[in-house]
Amino acid sequence: MDNGKQIRPGRAYESTRNELLAEAGVMALAVAAVYFLHGRGRAMPAAMGAIIALRFLTLNRRGDWIFFLLGVVLGGGNDVLSMYKGVYHYNAATVLPVPIPLWMVVFWGQVFVSFRKLMRFGPFKGPDEQSLPLIDAPLALDIVIAVIYRMIIYRTASTPWLPDALFAAILIIRLLVLPPRLHERRLMLAMIVIGPLYEMLLIGCGLYVYQTGVILGMPLWLIVYWVFIIRALKAIFDRVENVLATAPRKGW
Repeated sequence: MDNGKQIRPGRAYESTRNELLAEAGVMALAVAAVYFLHGRGRAMPAAMGAIIALRFLTLNRRGDWIFFLLGVVLGGGNDVLSMYKGVYHYNAATVLPVPIPLWMVVFWGQVFVSFRKLMRFGPFKGPDEQSLPLIDAPLALDIVIAVIYRMIIYRTASTPWLPDALFAAILIIRLLVLPPRLHERRLMLAMIVIGPLYEMLLIGCGLYVYQTGVILGMPLWLIVYWVFIIRALKAIFDRVENVLATAPRKGW
């Protein structure tokens, strides 16, 4: 359901303050569920399923399901691979062959929907660009860096300070080579607070453990990664938004 929110053809979606606050409320409910239920096998998946179902019944906007699926594939897939490589481990029970609960893989879909609301909100939205190329120089560079970051952390996750220094140095070079635009800088600054804060809440609830956590259980390289990855995701999301804005409403 679209709850009366119409998107005119050719105009990309823009979130409102109330929508952003509502998504923050959903994410807060998820933290509460993790705190009370993450160690209970069937209760936690049921609670997370109910939270996500309620969210889509009451807050859904056109195209949200696309970003949800992107989150399951990209976010959940990355999480599964990180478990396989031993970057960190979950304390919750799982039916998967890697130490990550299945509900967490699905929850990444909700995380990406929340990202959509943040990225399309006033100060972070940026100008609508009707003819974005499939890939440009900043996005191509970010894809290469993302691969490099994953290779580094898969090999150095248990080594104190080394991945932190490497991640920070690469990000600084990235920002100097192709400086982000104003709205991207705002988004990256916001993510310095939002990403680590949410991570620390989940770590504090006992959901998972990093090998070299130094700030309330969180490693420094993760802060750098959140700041980096949000710009790359913004570039991908904007391209999806352009497709949604120009596509027929039926079927989306």
